[in-house]
Amino acid sequence: MKRSSEALWWALFSAGGVMAALFVPAFVIVTGFLLPAGDAAVAAERTARFAAAVGWWPVKLALLGIIALSLIHAGHRIRHTLMDLGMRKQSGLLKVPCYGGALAGTVWAAMVLWGI
Repeated sequence: MKRSSEALWWALFSAGGVMAALFVPAFVIVTGFLLPAGDAAVAAERTARFAAAVGWWPVKLALLGIIALSLIHAGHRIRHTLMDLGMRKQSGLLKVPCYGGALAGTVWAAMVLWGI
């Protein structure tokens, strides 16, 4: 029987789906609604405290993990959607842009996070 790496990709897909479902909406609510709420002075203080928390290396590492798994989830979903739309014969070629895009996005996110 031929060994396949498909189980690894499905595990990463599942983990990315959980991260995207739990943490991304929470992050949007915090940064989009809770931080800017109130008067300008209070919002500026909250934003400064949030920026200080994100500047701590364990938080950066956790955010990078969430971003990386979410991007892998998206890449896997896009690849399998394209395969369902008739590109099953190009399955191997689809791995390059889908998972390569997830890798490129993860590298970009790491550079942005470590620049904070």
